[in-house]
Amino acid sequence: MKNGLHVMDSDLHLMEPDDLWDRFLDSAWKPQAPKFSHNPLFPKSTTNKTMMVQGQAIPAYHQHAAAVGNISALERRTVASNAHYQLAMERGFDPETHLAAMDLEGIDIGVLYATRGRQILCADQLEPGYALALCRAYNNWTHDYVRLNPQRMRLAAQVPFHDARLAAEEARRAATELGAVAIVGVPTPVNGRVLHDEFFDPLWAEVERLGIAVGFHPTGASSLKADIGMRYAGHTAFFPISHAARNPMENMLALASLSMGGVFERFPGLRVAFLESTCGWLPWWLERLDDQWEKYGSGCEVKLSAKPSEYFFRNCYVATDADEEQLARVIDQIGDEHIVVSTDYPHADGIFPEATNNFLAMKGVSEASKRRILWDNCARLYGIDAAK
Repeated sequence: MKNGLHVMDSDLHLMEPDDLWDRFLDSAWKPQAPKFSHNPLFPKSTTNKTMMVQGQAIPAYHQHAAAVGNISALERRTVASNAHYQLAMERGFDPETHLAAMDLEGIDIGVLYATRGRQILCADQLEPGYALALCRAYNNWTHDYVRLNPQRMRLAAQVPFHDARLAAEEARRAATELGAVAIVGVPTPVNGRVLHDEFFDPLWAEVERLGIAVGFHPTGASSLKADIGMRYAGHTAFFPISHAARNPMENMLALASLSMGGVFERFPGLRVAFLESTCGWLPWWLERLDDQWEKYGSGCEVKLSAKPSEYFFRNCYVATDADEEQLARVIDQIGDEHIVVSTDYPHADGIFPEATNNFLAMKGVSEASKRRILWDNCARLYGIDAAK
């Protein structure tokens, strides 16, 4: 709680240890556990390491010295800015320091999303069975991690987008056995398959049946061939351009695919969030999707019973950054009932421990809107019926 308001973080992150997959991977796959190595371009104290996953170095940008330099400088500034970061890093970002960080920010409940767990799955070439094993290991580790306080720390489970039926099976296991409130959605096409490809229908059907959410979350360390940001690899200003563009653009296209491609028409009970991509783009994007569908949709093989924007307001939420200055304008244009907030702790580009304070001090946003964005909307998104 902060300033009398309850706070639910829609997208709190974990920093997974190097040995997670060595310890939790199914025995048949343990010889192929991801291997972590220090990248000499990074300072030795960093958590950023290169991962070898079935012969591929992940993240792909680690081969670009300028990108690594940008991240290293940001991480050093972040660690120096607050004593808690140094403590958390020394303790491997353990559950105790995570709860302490939540206390500092006033977060009552945080839905936990992977860092490395997302990165290793954003690679096209993974065998589906191996991708499933990576997900199961991460989900089991996270289930152990949150045992310290499972009411405050909630699981968003990884599932393999390389095989929709295996993904559906893991979503079911995570929801029914591990208490997951969401699965992590990959907005970028995996092996070239867009989200409205019927290949994914078994996953959407199972998620809808389970009543859990899908949190679409891009990663700045994607190795997917279709990743928007990687077109700038090897060019000057690669990382700032790719990082600025990737998250909002990948989620914009995901929203277009799910709405115009008929996923929300086929699965009306899906609850979806577009995370860590800001929200300033949403009003004009909804307007453009409606405009383009009105002009060209009648000629499509997909038949919709609603406008793309209407699907958004029925099925979707978007996350604002805690310091996003466009928020007041967005609320003026689309209202406040489909917006959630994230602090992004412990990632270095967040503003911990001042994220909640910054959000509460935001001008032009009413107290009622702040209350809804900090708690009510997120509780509805994740189906969390927690007493205030």
